[in-house]
Amino acid sequence: MEEEVDRAKEEREIIVLVSPICESSLDAARQLKEWARRRGLKIREVSALEPEGQSYILELGIRKVPAVIVEGKLISEGRIELPEVS
Repeated sequence: MEEEVDRAKEEREIIVLVSPICESSLDAARQLKEWARRRGLKIREVSALEPEGQSYILELGIRKVPAVIVEGKLISEGRIELPEVS
């Protein structure tokens, strides 16, 4: 049972969409990566200026970065609050 939970965590990827010219979105991505690492979650940073990032922006109607995407769904956009990471 515990193995199944661990496997589900590994397969579930969190994508954080950032702008490489926006220091606050890059800082939020660093914090989110640390938060995810502590929980054993997989996270990937994607630039809003790259084709993959542009695709997410168009598909999900993203207007602010950082944006958090889980399983193809937009979870959050704009400021991210992770108090236990700060």
